[in-house]
Amino acid sequence: MKNPTINNIFTQEDINNIVKKCNEKFNNECSNLSLFGKKIYFSQKLVQNYSIDFWHMGSLENKDLHKNNRHSYYNIKPCNNTLMSNRCTNCTQHTFEINVRNTVRDICAYRLQSIKFFKIAIENANEKSDNIKVWKTEDYSTKRQRNELIKIRFQENEVDYLIILKENGDIYYFVTAYLVFEQREKNDLDKEYNSRDSKKIK
Repeated sequence: MKNPTINNIFTQEDINNIVKKCNEKFNNECSNLSLFGKKIYFSQKLVQNYSIDFWHMGSLENKDLHKNNRHSYYNIKPCNNTLMSNRCTNCTQHTFEINVRNTVRDICAYRLQSIKFFKIAIENANEKSDNIKVWKTEDYSTKRQRNELIKIRFQENEVDYLIILKENGDIYYFVTAYLVFEQREKNDLDKEYNSRDSKKIK
């Protein structure tokens, strides 16, 4: 893979190379995992020849489309205080986009390269490591159908990675996975985990 100069903003070629490399990791390390003996299933639907769930893991919703002012939603970027922050402005400039489930999303190099934490988090959950929290919550879809969600939160040093799966009998379906960077969301997750409405597993 080409290694562009640190201070250069990512080009389309750079993004394509990152996507290709990270998709190899997704296929090799994520697609055959199990949690507590139950297989984790990803969608077979493809967008631009890549799994729709891979794109979801490696992109951010363009929330500026729903705003009425000129200021970017991400006043602090997910990759803030990392080398990636000097290379990528896509969550504020919206140069490289992907449409996932009728939602415009910005391809995020930082989230793409964080896909490696998915396998680490699942393995740590299976081993019941101290850096893992696992709990169940109930969620209702637009059809008012009750879904049981399982959440896995991996926290180690500066890493705070969340995985959400939908439980269906003896299998899990992937919902989302991403690095948690906003303090408000960190606090909300702590509150939910400690809520009497949540069923703690670990």
